[in-house]
Order: sequence, then structure tokens, then C-alpha cells
Amino acid sequence: MPRDYQRKKGKYTLPREVYRQTLWQVRDYHRLKDLYEAVAEESPGPSDGMPRGKGGASDPTFQKAVKLEHIGRVIAAIDEALALVPPEYRKGVWNSVLYDTPYPFDAGRATYGRWKSFFVYTIADKLNFI
Repeated sequence: MPRDYQRKKGKYTLPREVYRQTLWQVRDYHRLKDLYEAVAEESPGPSDGMPRGKGGASDPTFQKAVKLEHIGRVIAAIDEALALVPPEYRKGVWNSVLYDTPYPFDAGRATYGRWKSFFVYTIADKLNFI
């Protein structure tokens, strides 16, 4: 289980709950990508031939669109935030958040820590968590 350490100082600090929620959104990235593709490719089930009741209209196309929009918004926020991290730090920050791996030795821990904080803060901001 990752420790989910957040830096205590700096302009990119978040409330603990928001920080962890954002981390888990990033850790769910690969599943969300697969789910997005699966939902986009699925087709509606066959009609049962019965007329719709008065209990409420079901619109599978609209529900599919809403689901795709939500998943797409999360994926886009993560992709956009990662693109803002300089290329030389991207892999280290990505692996640290996603897999809880140590930072590479090509730069200092403080540098990677700042970029990780920026990355997580940017995602939280784009997803309106803060």
C-alpha cells in the first residue's frame, strides 16, 4: 500500500482527502482508458418489443454519452497535467504516482517532489476538486 506522502509546504498543497482522491484517479488511469474504449464500442441490447412504460424514459444513447463524457474528462485532465510536466521529469513523476516507485537519480528528490505536487494539484484543479 502506497504511503501517499504529500509535501507540507509550497503552493501546490491540497487537503489530504483531495490529494488522495486525485492520486487514486491517476492510479485508475489504465482502467479508465480501457473502460472508455469498451463503452465507446458497445452496442445497445436488442429490443424486447414491449412499449415503454410511464415509469420514466430510458435513453441508452444519452446515458452512454454522459458516461463517456465523464470518463473522457478525467482522462483528459490527467493527460493535460502530465503534458505540463517537463519531459525529463515525466516518467519519474508518473511512475511515482502510479506505481509508488522511487524517483530516478537524474535529478534531486526535491525537484521531483515539486513536479509531482504540481502534477497532482493541476489534476485536482482541472477536475474541480478544489
